[in-house]
Amino acid sequence: MSEKIADFSLNHAGSTYARNEEGQVVSYLNFEGEVSAYGGVYGTMKVVENFTEATATNGTCSWIGEAFNEDGTRLFGYVEGTWEQSPPDHIYKVTMEGEESTGRKTRCEGAVIFGEATRFEGTVYTRD
Repeated sequence: MSEKIADFSLNHAGSTYARNEEGQVVSYLNFEGEVSAYGGVYGTMKVVENFTEATATNGTCSWIGEAFNEDGTRLFGYVEGTWEQSPPDHIYKVTMEGEESTGRKTRCEGAVIFGEATRFEGTVYTRD
């Protein structure tokens, strides 16, 4: 059974774009903010897409981040999964699974919302 760890809303802190050896576009979207269960959170979402398919409405993504816990410890987290968009809105729903550096298995459900104040928001759950 999974339990909710925390809701989050992280602010966009910049993006970087590159092309890999296969010619695909690799987007790195950086986010940061405070999350109740983790303290200060900083992380990067990675999205890989085909250069000629800029109109795609789904694909794969991953997240790697670091939390600076209030007790002075740090924690890494990594999840991977999928994104999906319903045009014309630039809201990209994400569902990802992975784990924390403590070994705890996690699931993230949320969305990247592009606009005047781009953000990544959602909920992190434990998973079996």
